[in-house]
Amino acid sequence: MGVFLVFHIYNQLDTTQRQAVFESIRRANYFWIILSIFMGVLSHWIRGYRWKFQLNAMGYHPRTLNNFMAVMIGYIVNMILPRVGEVSRAAAITQYEKVPFQKSFGSILAERAIDLIVLVLISVITVILQYDLLEGFANEMIAKVKSKSDSPFIYVVLGGGLVLLVLFYFLLKRLSHLAFFAKISSLIQGLLEGLQSIFKMKRRVEYILATFAIWALYLGMFWLGFFSLSETSHLGPNAIFAGFVLGSFAIVLIPGGIGAYPVGIMQCLVLYGIAEETGFALGWIIWLSQTIMILIFGGLSMLYIPHYNKKNLAHATN
Repeated sequence: MGVFLVFHIYNQLDTTQRQAVFESIRRANYFWIILSIFMGVLSHWIRGYRWKFQLNAMGYHPRTLNNFMAVMIGYIVNMILPRVGEVSRAAAITQYEKVPFQKSFGSILAERAIDLIVLVLISVITVILQYDLLEGFANEMIAKVKSKSDSPFIYVVLGGGLVLLVLFYFLLKRLSHLAFFAKISSLIQGLLEGLQSIFKMKRRVEYILATFAIWALYLGMFWLGFFSLSETSHLGPNAIFAGFVLGSFAIVLIPGGIGAYPVGIMQCLVLYGIAEETGFALGWIIWLSQTIMILIFGGLSMLYIPHYNKKNLAHATN
């Protein structure tokens, strides 16, 4: 889908616009991009640090560097195998910090839920503050949600899922004495403990501050990218927040935002008087910088994490 979007938009541009896209990418000021990459790495480091609060609540005390490397491994795996990144992140911390997989995975799911709430809040605030400009976009999204909710299919699926969950629960209770079902029960209990880690934390204020810092750095990283092109350097918070929201949802809907991210940024910036080719170029510049950051630091993390833990194990043994 992402590749189709790229070709579809690119084919709609005339020859002059296509040349302008490549010219914008060529003459961009990459000082701002390097600075934005630094902010991105710092946000991921804080994410690894924040994760410790949840794991500490369950009685585990991983090293921050291991958490950070696990986070970066999760991101790079997500680029190759969509939605598998969270599994690989949990597996990494299980292997090197001996945190049970189901608990670490549950804590990641809880973290993702918090991040989704923050993104939705930013989206709602952005639409409210710029409703006159974003009215068409908001109405289109509301219409899509309404059309989906009016469909009887969704109620059939939800009802069927609820029935299956109830049947599974009673089956698990009646057959819990069998080894196979006992193992499933243990897995679910560990997963639930990981999900509940958010509520068991002693350092909740620090967790909230870390969450604020992560999203502030995300926004800052995105904003700095606008300074790389003279045509977009003058844009203020309204355009930044709107572009950030559309770009974030592009990443959520299409793994890694491949293709969809530049298109989303382009369509958003057109509302603020920016030419299509400039918005398209800026979307590619920001997306490529974030992708390169993940490839470099994710790749280094995959290579270094076994060496780092082997070295620490040798020191502990001595």
